[in-house]
Amino acid sequence: MRACAAAAAFVAFATLAEAFTPAKVGRALLPVQRVSTLPDATPVAAPAVAAPKKNRLHVQIGNAVYDLTGWRAKHPAGSHWIDRFHQKDATDVIYAFHSDEAMQMFERLPRARGVEAVEPDATTLKFRELRAKLVADGWFKREWQHEAFLLVAQMTQFAVGVALARSGHVLAGTCVLGVAHTTCGWLAHDFIHGRGKWPSFMRYFGCLTVGLGAKWWSEKHNLHHAFTNLVGVDEDIMVEPALYLWSPTEERDKPWRKFQHFLWPVPFSALFAMWRIDSIKTALKLKLWPEIVALSLHYVALLALVGPGVALGHIMLGGLLTATIVTVTHTAEEMLMDDEMSFVEAQFRTTRDAKCTDPLSEYVWGGMQYQLEHHLFPTLPRYKYARLVPVIKQWAAENGLEYRVTGAWKIIADNVNQLKRVAAQPTDANSPSPNSA
Repeated sequence: MRACAAAAAFVAFATLAEAFTPAKVGRALLPVQRVSTLPDATPVAAPAVAAPKKNRLHVQIGNAVYDLTGWRAKHPAGSHWIDRFHQKDATDVIYAFHSDEAMQMFERLPRARGVEAVEPDATTLKFRELRAKLVADGWFKREWQHEAFLLVAQMTQFAVGVALARSGHVLAGTCVLGVAHTTCGWLAHDFIHGRGKWPSFMRYFGCLTVGLGAKWWSEKHNLHHAFTNLVGVDEDIMVEPALYLWSPTEERDKPWRKFQHFLWPVPFSALFAMWRIDSIKTALKLKLWPEIVALSLHYVALLALVGPGVALGHIMLGGLLTATIVTVTHTAEEMLMDDEMSFVEAQFRTTRDAKCTDPLSEYVWGGMQYQLEHHLFPTLPRYKYARLVPVIKQWAAENGLEYRVTGAWKIIADNVNQLKRVAAQPTDANSPSPNSA
């Protein structure tokens, strides 16, 4: 009976949350003009131009151009990834998600005939030199002491939250578990990004502990990394009609936009509910049996340990915390209307670090306060980002790039003010849709 009540409550909440689910990414975005935006500006798309037909899929990786026409369907992350890099240099994006060993496998793929590689810009070449130096200096190697500490700390959080909830301190238990949901998400996030035996072994950690599927999450999240703030592609900015990041057309507008700077915690709280639903859908659709088993074990344990009320409450609180942390370092930055900008320049223009001033907030933010470092080097263990900050600051200064950082509380306030500015703006007939064309 308890399980049935929990299921009914979760389905009801999930039904409301589904209304805020953004359109799925994967369809081709017609090429439009890039327009950098200030916080109070609206990106304006140029007239759409028909995309050229692609007989052969040519993608540059390093100093060679490969013909990926036959291989695209076998790409583990989906063909839409590869298709977006037709006649483009994908080196830095591919390096961001693959180990050096995996990169060597690309040499086995067929070369494109009669197509010459394009020389990257000077900043990109300097960035590749920086990455090579970090690899040589051991930055990407994991430290077992940190791994053990984070894992023990996380399990202790869950144990304390469960103990409080079961002993009658329901509100305290829900709050502790909500924070644990967020911090455990960061740990699972680190495992999925990571490369090597230990991250591979822990791939389903997020399924077991917080009900988030590895396959669904990695494809969605990596797309955000590769095309950060790219309108029509980055699903993290596809938040209409729950929230508006720029003034919409009259047809897309909703009455609550005028009050979105007050209402934003509501859709933010639905984040984990939506992610959990999408995780289940993906696992069932693709018949991912390890994930299906892990997700099933998670829900059985969750309901047995704390019941439906605490389960739903901690999911909502964790969603609010996580949505706040992951959005504020991007959504008040520049929005891009095409992907012609180099990977490294795009990250500096769409990403801002947050500065935490105490150990608790440093822990709760889970490394996402070092968002720029994470986007530049997502496979780097997150506990090394703080040490990397001075390296990136110096490198940015030497290469004419702006390193952006704001205090943790101020960056949240800046994002709320951004929502307020957009709430007061009139509709715009030329406003681009955030969803894929």
